[in-house]
Amino acid sequence: MSAEGYTQIGTIINSHAIKGEVKVLPITEDLDLFLDLDQLTIDDGESQRAFTVLRSRSVKNYWLIQFDEIRDMDAAKALKGAGVYVEDDCLRPLDEDEFFIHDLVGTKVFSTEDQYLGIVTGFFEAGNQGVFEVKDDDGMFLFPASREVLKEIDPGQKVIINLLPGLVDLNR
Repeated sequence: MSAEGYTQIGTIINSHAIKGEVKVLPITEDLDLFLDLDQLTIDDGESQRAFTVLRSRSVKNYWLIQFDEIRDMDAAKALKGAGVYVEDDCLRPLDEDEFFIHDLVGTKVFSTEDQYLGIVTGFFEAGNQGVFEVKDDDGMFLFPASREVLKEIDPGQKVIINLLPGLVDLNR
């Protein structure tokens, strides 16, 4: 879903129990969002649909959510792999040095020596550190979001990294 005004906050990873709860893996640091919302938008890759949240609860590293429109396990299973989205108006305001990861997708990546390296195509967590995916002319490479490598972020404009020896070749 690339609709303007929506941000993905999780992914449905499975159904839970027989009454149609879904198990959601959050991809947001603002986990209270799952407690506060009355409605979420689900994108299964073919369509987007608003669902009414009846209840939600945190269990280990995921959330269990019951939607009014989903009443059995089969209907919940059909949503496996779907993205969970919220209207941007529901998100908390960002601090000056914060940004949304989706705002970085499509941003150009440069070295500290102003060498163009590619375009950010994604971001994921790997343990206690984030990892950027960058597409260049030779394919894709990864770089860690560590202080040693990541030097500057200007969402939508540029990302500047310290191009350590072998960083691109080792992470293809």
